[in-house]
Amino acid sequence: MTIGKLIYSTNSRSYSFLLEDGKAAKEQYTANCKNSDLKINSLPSSNVKLNSLLCALLLSSGRIMSSATNHKYFRFTFHTKHSEWAHSCHRQLQSYVPDFLIEKEQTTDSRSKFGFTERVVIESAPCANAEALYCDWYRNGSKGMPLQFVEQHMNTQTLAWWYQECGHLKVKENGTLEKLILSTEHWTEDELPLLQYALNINFNFLFAIDGQRRLILYDQLQIKYFIGMVAPWIHPMFSYKIKNVEVRKPVAKRTTIRLPNQISIPSPTEEINQMIQQYASSIKVTTENFQRFNYARQEDNESKRYQVSLTEENRDFLCSVQASTGLTLGEIVQECFHRQNCISPRPLNTLNDLSTTQQNIMLGSIIGDGMLTHIQTKFKGIRSNYSEHFSIQQKDYRAWKVMKLEPYLSFTLKGNTISSRVDNLWSALEADFYGGTKKGKSRVKILPKNRLFNLNDLHSIATVYMDDGSLMLTTRVNDNNKKIYITPHIALYLQNFTYEELKCFIVQIKSLTLAEFTLTKRPDGNGYYLRTNRTADTLLFLQDIQPVTITCPAMSYKTNWQYRFYMETQKWLHKYPEYELITSSRERMRPYTLKEIATLIDMKQKGSTIQQIADQLERSYWSIVHKTKELQD
Repeated sequence: MTIGKLIYSTNSRSYSFLLEDGKAAKEQYTANCKNSDLKINSLPSSNVKLNSLLCALLLSSGRIMSSATNHKYFRFTFHTKHSEWAHSCHRQLQSYVPDFLIEKEQTTDSRSKFGFTERVVIESAPCANAEALYCDWYRNGSKGMPLQFVEQHMNTQTLAWWYQECGHLKVKENGTLEKLILSTEHWTEDELPLLQYALNINFNFLFAIDGQRRLILYDQLQIKYFIGMVAPWIHPMFSYKIKNVEVRKPVAKRTTIRLPNQISIPSPTEEINQMIQQYASSIKVTTENFQRFNYARQEDNESKRYQVSLTEENRDFLCSVQASTGLTLGEIVQECFHRQNCISPRPLNTLNDLSTTQQNIMLGSIIGDGMLTHIQTKFKGIRSNYSEHFSIQQKDYRAWKVMKLEPYLSFTLKGNTISSRVDNLWSALEADFYGGTKKGKSRVKILPKNRLFNLNDLHSIATVYMDDGSLMLTTRVNDNNKKIYITPHIALYLQNFTYEELKCFIVQIKSLTLAEFTLTKRPDGNGYYLRTNRTADTLLFLQDIQPVTITCPAMSYKTNWQYRFYMETQKWLHKYPEYELITSSRERMRPYTLKEIATLIDMKQKGSTIQQIADQLERSYWSIVHKTKELQD
């Protein structure tokens, strides 16, 4: 439940806004955007296709200009050697807005031997589309990236147009794809993580940022998938940007295959050859499985190495699949076993029948939103299974769990529950997690110490946080300095567990992250929950779990600080357009001088109000409150 509380002191000009963003926070953001004057949804619905093309051009060098009468119009410039591409863009834009014109333009340039530079320019007449988009893309006269517009309108063609304008494919001499680059130097350091987020949530790409402030892909899997996705929209003159030669690297007859521990193989050579022969030739990277392949690379599962002798036919299969997909040999073989397991799932008797990642997600889910229940089966008596109810707004997050735990978790027919089939593992876990009693209740969820030791990977605490955590924001407006200070805290709402259990849980958290959590009182449950008190701990925690949470962009409103800070900035600057939003930090606080402390004590003894002291010392109301309490202690 989302709780908003506004605190206002009648003798101060200082505000504090506390937002506990539970499951409804993302919807609240959407409502804020719809109710604001950002005009994101103010464009006619018939312009959706046009907006995707304009988004690509504005992400590159395109601009929205002001005429002499202050009316807005679009202006896109192209190098003369790209004239064919410019005319292609013009034809497509004209099909939506007929008043786009294209012409060659000369500008004086003393550096050129001709004394001028020539370029191709596409311009529109002043139009309503430009007027509407100007409010999104320009703040205080400077071009900026409107995340909500980009997220909403970036489709495959947008990506292809942007890539043709700002992209580069570096290929080694032997044809191997080395890296794919999107030139983004013209965007700020704060905007680059937002572009990473947009590319992740729309296409599941995990771009890195290099030292030149460019977005970049290094691995064959993502580069090959990117090229295949944009290829239908690439103009013939840019065909070199999608050149994808399948470089076949020979696979040795005797080689080492690395597989997760839960895949137990008594006869490695025989079983691995059998799996490769049965499934390898049909493995392709598609829209349906790219997300799973790509995100799995963020996992750190305990694994075994197997020395195997491969048949000539299987070596050819592996060589072909590796060249076409960019998957490693281990990933291809693991996918073969995964397909077999989806057809005939291995029984779950202990946690070791799951991968390290799967174990930690399951334990985190049981501590969080999950439930273990026993049911009567037809042939095996009373057995247990796992289930988890959720609101439809969080279906994307639950789809992440199902993807990670396939084939052991699946959606029910109603679509608001995920559940498992009956297995011995769930019975063992139920006996441990439901061993408590309270006020006559025979089923009380507890935190068993023997299971806490199994929380040995960041997926566990990240899952607990995404299930039952919040990114709380306390905001203070300082009218004197025209600054808005925002202080983030992490809350883990585990008040259903006892004080002693939470103390043990904190110890286990410390083995996973250096962020400090404290036990904080709360009126419901058993009276305590966990939270961070310092901004540094909050940001450290989010940074530590980032390799996990980056694979679940649907939860970015509580896991991605750059995204959340951007959303807060848009909300507050709509109300205070001339103010600066700053993340509060104790390290940045101006220390009190001896003279200020003496003045504070003197004015307090004379009966001055907090606000009068704040005005005299030119500090905020709450700064004086905290300093006064500190002096009293």
